[in-house]
Amino acid sequence: MSAIGGIITFQKPEIPISQYVHPIMAKLQHRGNFDEGYVFFNESGHTEHYGSDTQKRRISELSLLPFENAPANSWIGLAQRKSESLRSPSDESHLPISNKAKNIWIVFDGELMNVNQLAEELKEEGIEIDSHDYGEIALKSYIAWKERILSKFEGSFSFVILDLEEMRVLGARDRFGIRPFYYVHDSKQFAFASEQKALIQLPFVSKKTSKSAVYDYLVLGIAESSTQTMFRGITELMPGSAFSMLLDTGNMKVWGYFHLNTDSKLDRYSRNKVSTLSYRLKKSLVNNISTHLSPGAKSAYRIDGSLESLVFPFLLKEFMEELPAKDRPKSSDIYMGIFGQIELPGNGMEKELKTAKSAIRDLEVDMLESVCSFKDFAENLLKMTYFQDVPFCNVDVFSQYKLLTKAKDSGVKVVLETAGSEQLFSSTTGHYDQFLQDLWQRGEYQLFFENFFGSSDGFSGKLKQIKSLAREVIFRSSSDDVKETFIKVSSEEFSYLKSSFTDRYFKNLDEKIKSSPLNLNQLLASELAGPLVKERLRTTDRNAHLAGVIVRNPFVSDKEMAESMVKASSVYKIRSGVSGNILRKAMRGILPEEVLRARRNHSYSTKENSWLLDAKEDLKEFLTSDLDDFIDSKKIKKDWDQLVLMADNNRNDFLWRVVNLALWRHVYFNS
Repeated sequence: MSAIGGIITFQKPEIPISQYVHPIMAKLQHRGNFDEGYVFFNESGHTEHYGSDTQKRRISELSLLPFENAPANSWIGLAQRKSESLRSPSDESHLPISNKAKNIWIVFDGELMNVNQLAEELKEEGIEIDSHDYGEIALKSYIAWKERILSKFEGSFSFVILDLEEMRVLGARDRFGIRPFYYVHDSKQFAFASEQKALIQLPFVSKKTSKSAVYDYLVLGIAESSTQTMFRGITELMPGSAFSMLLDTGNMKVWGYFHLNTDSKLDRYSRNKVSTLSYRLKKSLVNNISTHLSPGAKSAYRIDGSLESLVFPFLLKEFMEELPAKDRPKSSDIYMGIFGQIELPGNGMEKELKTAKSAIRDLEVDMLESVCSFKDFAENLLKMTYFQDVPFCNVDVFSQYKLLTKAKDSGVKVVLETAGSEQLFSSTTGHYDQFLQDLWQRGEYQLFFENFFGSSDGFSGKLKQIKSLAREVIFRSSSDDVKETFIKVSSEEFSYLKSSFTDRYFKNLDEKIKSSPLNLNQLLASELAGPLVKERLRTTDRNAHLAGVIVRNPFVSDKEMAESMVKASSVYKIRSGVSGNILRKAMRGILPEEVLRARRNHSYSTKENSWLLDAKEDLKEFLTSDLDDFIDSKKIKKDWDQLVLMADNNRNDFLWRVVNLALWRHVYFNS
């Protein structure tokens, strides 16, 4: 857990940049208060400094200067915070880290899951390794391989490397966006930070709202779908992207170094092929076990009763049973399960909790239970809005925060989340729908009916599926203009949006339509490497740092596994209406049979209705004229009670987006 930030100027700064760098780190204290370091550069060389959270022994050992003594004529300033690590103290370095010549520096946020392998390769190259600190290994990997490190690093990371030897900067973000990275770049300076709140306070950053980003959020239901953030003056470095910048000119090049390639071919089902795919998947999953657990640190798997959430706990149990009895630890000594739920009327989560408890019984581990109540939601609403940086779409963010806080209070150091697993194994309602549409469009009617009737949906669910399929077939066969008109007429939210706003940014919807996935594999790739999974990773990152617990996401840490799963023909992923077919075969003999046989109901359920109703009067107060650039605040306030009382799934989602946009603007612009 860490925070990085800094400023590079291309012209003589009017105000010493040290006055900007320290506020950046102050806004990110929640990301690490175990160590805090700064380095500044000017024509005379560099100076290293400490902050209020720097370890006292480091100050004397390294002869660090107080932050207040930073040279006024500095043109580069780098800074980093970190929390106490799970690794050995001998594997920790003061930050930022440099080579011995002090002409190459790095600020690094994240974990390299293949750090030991990288260290061995560096030793073979004749490079001396002082520790296995992630930052040191990343820096020395750069010295050895330059930009080739982008294909070598596995894990979660964002970093900036200052190379004064070549007078350039290299920065990157991990393939799926587990770690955040935001920046500001103009002709005068380049500033970067782990979170937007650290940059928005800078005097040279535009604090205006990006209307294009707001349109994507309100209408398309996605936040940060492009490099343009909600703050007009701040840019996001997208997942799987890197940049290089020349220090003398400030010229910057950004490129994507990772792309998920898909195959639209629809194979005939082959038992040999699916056996090969499942074997490779199991091998990848087993290889991930040891890299995502930290010996001596209590770990917990987030278990929700789904097949995906049980994969690593049962694989770990299988792995331990292969050890000699005298060397075999108890499962409960290594990890536990944790189940999070939202408190709903009528005990709406009892079935999921019962399923989770039944599964965990075979693991012989403890189960933590976390229940997020309406009170938790109400008390943390403004705090969560601030710490998340970006308006969120549903109340799951509160449930996760409560769950991680519960884990921290129970002595858990590491929580393993399942982000990206649904995309890897094609297990959501949208994936099932897309697969049926693919089969129908291709004229594969036998396969279509086999999967349609094989699903666990009841009669009403199948009727809804037929209507959805019919709409989609008509929609797909229509022209883009007809599609746009259909969406605008059928979507109630357009009646509450300002016409000037929707007319100006309707092109965003047009681009969304034209880039819509044409088959299941394209959909999976767009979700896995796009804003859908990135949004969950972003909220997880903020919640993890706020709660003070390390979260790892093993399903989006292995590029080869992701590439293999996304590229495999869709007929192997959903079989006879049952999703996760490849995963089920890979886990045969490991997971209990009742878990493997369980079928996911493809119906959609919502969680926010009751809370929206309970908080409707308080939330209504945030719907002010401040929103009139986007929505008709008078009209929506007039209809508010009726809208809330009659909220269905689609309307509910829109109302929450309006509310969260209002809260976000209140917190960042009016408070």
